[in-house]
Amino acid sequence: MAMLFGFLAVNYVKIKPMKLKGLLFALVALMSINASAQDWTGDVYKTGKIYPGYMIDAKGKKTEGFIKLQNRYAMQVTVLFYTDKDDRKSKQKIKAETLKEYSVAEKTWRCINYSGGMSKKSIRGNLLLEAGCISTYVWYSNDVSVTTKQEGETNEMYNARRYPSTTIYHKVGDEKAVTDAHFLLKFSKNMSEYVASNEELSAKVAAKEKGYRLIHIEAIMDEYNKDCEE
Repeated sequence: MAMLFGFLAVNYVKIKPMKLKGLLFALVALMSINASAQDWTGDVYKTGKIYPGYMIDAKGKKTEGFIKLQNRYAMQVTVLFYTDKDDRKSKQKIKAETLKEYSVAEKTWRCINYSGGMSKKSIRGNLLLEAGCISTYVWYSNDVSVTTKQEGETNEMYNARRYPSTTIYHKVGDEKAVTDAHFLLKFSKNMSEYVASNEELSAKVAAKEKGYRLIHIEAIMDEYNKDCEE
């Protein structure tokens, strides 16, 4: 979300009041996706603990074992994998860029071409929110300037500031993923092009039909996924 707020701040003077209202509605909708789909409170799974999990390597081989749950940024970069959770010597540090997928604590990361735009080596584990021909992910940045909790701030509020999130979309066949900001300005043009393989859906978006506008991003993705073949 930090990327989106920054995007709006930079382009504020270019955005008409009515369009800005729509952008803000879209922001709220995207934030609710992240909030409802992922639980980092620690009520069930605690950071620093080891839980059953699996990893799939670049050749498609699946290995089951145990994975240490790290903070939401670190989990995107390195997998701490154990064949025996009680034997520290069985620990392996595996770079996410060498894997296809890994999962622990009811969360699954797929290794796609997105790393926050800050690295030349852009394959990283992105946390899966919704799988489909267009899969939705969330990427967590690492704000090192956030070092202490504010007065009255809960752990979850602090961690949301510490690891600001961005919604990511990756379409089957595409080399790179795109962020939610990709669709904000010129939404009907950009989204209609993105779902162009579904001609009927693309036409509805391009015509700005009711139910196919900026605040309906999630519904548009769902409709695309229902009618496509992975």
